[in-house]
Amino acid sequence: MVLLVFLASTERGENARNEGSLGDMFRPREFSTRNLLMVFVLSHFAIGANVGFKAAVTYAVGTNPIAAAAGDFNGDGKIDLAVVDSGNASVGDNGGVSILLGNGDGTFRPAVSIAAGKNPTFVSVGDFNGDNRLDLVVVSADNGGNVGILLGNGDGTFQSTVDYATGNGPSTVAVADFNGDHKPDLVVSNSTTLSLFLGNGDGTFQSRVDYEAGGTAIAVADFNGDGNADLALSAGARGVAILLGNGDGTFQPPSYYDGGSFFDVRSSIAPGDFNGDGRLDVLVSWRRFNGESVTYGCDLLVGNGDGTFQVTSDVVQTGLGSLYQADFNGDRKMDLVEPTGVELSVWSGNGDGTFQSPALFAVGLSSSGILGPPGQVVTSDLNGDKSPDIVVTNNTDNTISVLVNMVSTDFSISASAAGPGIVKPGQSTTSTISLSRLNAFDNPVSLACSVEPAQADSPTCSLNTPSVTFDASGKATALLTVLAGGSQTSQSDYGRSHPFGLLWISAVGLAFMGVRAGSQRSNQGKLFSLCVGCFLLAGSILQSGCGGGAGSGNLQSYTITVTGVSASTQHSTTLTLTVQ
Repeated sequence: MVLLVFLASTERGENARNEGSLGDMFRPREFSTRNLLMVFVLSHFAIGANVGFKAAVTYAVGTNPIAAAAGDFNGDGKIDLAVVDSGNASVGDNGGVSILLGNGDGTFRPAVSIAAGKNPTFVSVGDFNGDNRLDLVVVSADNGGNVGILLGNGDGTFQSTVDYATGNGPSTVAVADFNGDHKPDLVVSNSTTLSLFLGNGDGTFQSRVDYEAGGTAIAVADFNGDGNADLALSAGARGVAILLGNGDGTFQPPSYYDGGSFFDVRSSIAPGDFNGDGRLDVLVSWRRFNGESVTYGCDLLVGNGDGTFQVTSDVVQTGLGSLYQADFNGDRKMDLVEPTGVELSVWSGNGDGTFQSPALFAVGLSSSGILGPPGQVVTSDLNGDKSPDIVVTNNTDNTISVLVNMVSTDFSISASAAGPGIVKPGQSTTSTISLSRLNAFDNPVSLACSVEPAQADSPTCSLNTPSVTFDASGKATALLTVLAGGSQTSQSDYGRSHPFGLLWISAVGLAFMGVRAGSQRSNQGKLFSLCVGCFLLAGSILQSGCGGGAGSGNLQSYTITVTGVSASTQHSTTLTLTVQ
């Protein structure tokens, strides 16, 4: 008989440790006053605000990096970076673009610089010729203003720049399909106009069409739900301009919101559903002059779903930088990040249009003066864990800083009681493995099971699926099957493993019977001896037939472990198997 008893243990979770992680601080020989201070800071900011990033890692790039974009430029499935180095026109430094190929774990190879016009200011990414290789579009103020197209070779290198003249004082460019032909188009924000370039799909573009709605920052989104790409523009003293797209490459006249609040060439636009009503909103940062004083802030344009908005003022108190949005803590609520010189401010969103106090994270050196922006942020999943990481340009020390998000996919895992609980050799029992997502980053979880100790007749385990994905409610299940092995043997099972080991009982019984039968005793004594001998003989036969012996009560315990792995996060649950 084989008795299987499964006891679901408490969950044992262990996040894979990387160098410099919070777990490293708690190694006994390394703990110090400095670590204690770091723990206090991290717990106050990163944990209290429910966001966290590893310490910034810097990479050298070209002169005066002021913008960046992310994409897979060499086709290896890993995110790379393109950094705009504006250079220094006063000394004849034309700048260029630094390409940093990613290793897929949040680290990057040394930068390789390529030419991209004179003193570029912005870069964006798209496949402009339909070859499934990412290309670059770079904004430059050279010769009044132009955009340069650099077609990608698919190996991390790019062809020479082809320029298209745009309006005066271009600052940013956005890529989208504005006329519904499934070919990427361009829209460039100039100082007083917007320039639209419709793409031909072969890497070339039609002559530009200008719209009288200039500004500094631009974003593309569908604000009225008609399936057409619309525009939101930070238009300086005129406020925020909304241009609804007609779907044919044209736009309706701009509508302006709160024209008196915004006056800053670094005002930024961040579209997203910040109040959880399913309608797109717009956040805009501003700098306001009041006599000799300057104040900074951020207003929320709450979307009505039809392309119109209501303004809510001063939702967060910002600094000098531009705002960028992403869900950094996986709670499905939009958060904000702003570079403010030597640090990043990250506001966790409450999901109702309000935000928590900012968490601060150190980065490299950037200008914090009026004449130079503190740097630009790019948010992208750099290590494949589906949580957004941060790249920020540092224009003072000619570096970029990479901050890897510490809030990746997390989950719990547990096992149900087995059924049936008692099986015979060759029979199986099952257990349901239940997983729950602990944040919103929806990574698949790979599953595996193992049995310890591993012996020739150990039970075997299997799972009905090698991986699971979470449903809309954040749940996932898998079925564990355990098949009982053969009879358990050990050195203590002497009587079962060695049947001849019990013959001494039979021999003693027969000898006792013979000796007593041959002696000159009374018939009553002979009868007694015969009974005793038969009893010993029968006992040995029964003991052998029933598998008796010293090992009949021996128990062998096994531990069955089910492990789930998602990116750098690993959790496991155990069940104890007892075989009798």
